[in-house]
Amino acid sequence: MSKFADRINKLSQFLSENQGLLLSVPTDIAYLTGFNHLVPEERESFLLITPTTNIFFHASFSPFQSPPGINAHKGCALSKVGTEIKKLHQKENLKELLVDKSNLFVDEYEALDKLSFLKIAGFDRQHIWKLRTIKDEGEVENLKKAAQITQQAVTAAIKMLKVGMTEIQLKEIIETELKKFGSEKPAFPTIVAFGPNSALPHHQPTEMALKLEMPILIDLGGTVNGYHGDMTRTIWFGESPDAEFLKIEENVKTAYQAAVAVLKNRQNDQILAKNLDHAARSTITEAGYGKNFIHTTGHGLGLDLHENLSLNWNNEQPILPQMVITIEPGIYLEGKFGYRYENMILVTEDGALEMMT
Repeated sequence: MSKFADRINKLSQFLSENQGLLLSVPTDIAYLTGFNHLVPEERESFLLITPTTNIFFHASFSPFQSPPGINAHKGCALSKVGTEIKKLHQKENLKELLVDKSNLFVDEYEALDKLSFLKIAGFDRQHIWKLRTIKDEGEVENLKKAAQITQQAVTAAIKMLKVGMTEIQLKEIIETELKKFGSEKPAFPTIVAFGPNSALPHHQPTEMALKLEMPILIDLGGTVNGYHGDMTRTIWFGESPDAEFLKIEENVKTAYQAAVAVLKNRQNDQILAKNLDHAARSTITEAGYGKNFIHTTGHGLGLDLHENLSLNWNNEQPILPQMVITIEPGIYLEGKFGYRYENMILVTEDGALEMMT
């Protein structure tokens, strides 16, 4: 049995008799079949799972070498899917189909709803996240490589900084370096923010030019076999950093270390997502910048850039070994500058491994 068939088998155990599951999220399908979507925004595939079988529908123009245990069919039109569902109704008495309502198009839902023998219900995504958040050795290796490439690229790019270069030019340098070190593509639109733009967490590069005595925030990531890297570094370009910049730098790095320490010092205690957020957020709040920490402390990472789980203040999901997460506290002073520090973390049995230095 291939690793993909094994993953499908584990997911099928969440299904009851006479129940089926139709998946359409590209990264879910990639995780379960190994299928590489050329354009994830377009419908290239469906995966139909029952307690006893699976049928993978993929676009006929999309090449796919089916791993052992994956029953691949060319063509992913709803009419073809509907025909197979009818066969399963006759063969396995399929009566209920679970669908991911967050990804199914309205016309697709309506087409399925016309199958009078079939009840349509929503699929609880936590079932698949229980599988996807725990990374196997191959996934961890891909994420480690993505982290290494990401760090190599930002280190090289920082050495190329010069007065007068624009945010866009630095972004282009970073993405060239990512490719040079082995990234398939950028994990997300690279963020480069000079000066006051660094106070905007998701700022996108402009023609703003770099000057001496200016902060620079860079958020970047490479990809390896579809797995994402994610890293943020903030530096001061010049010899005389602003006193408040140095203050928030110290506070953000202290908050980062506080969150990591929760993992490294847990001593068999169960750690929840909110515990990491609390450690980082309380550190920043005590320093007087609580209102300036305007996003979560981190997120899961894998085939998606932002995977379950979210390190937010009320998430009671446990942090488990073999999860890969980011820890990324930040302080943002509108109109002045911001500071964010982000690393990828592999949760281990006895603590945590920081994938970047």
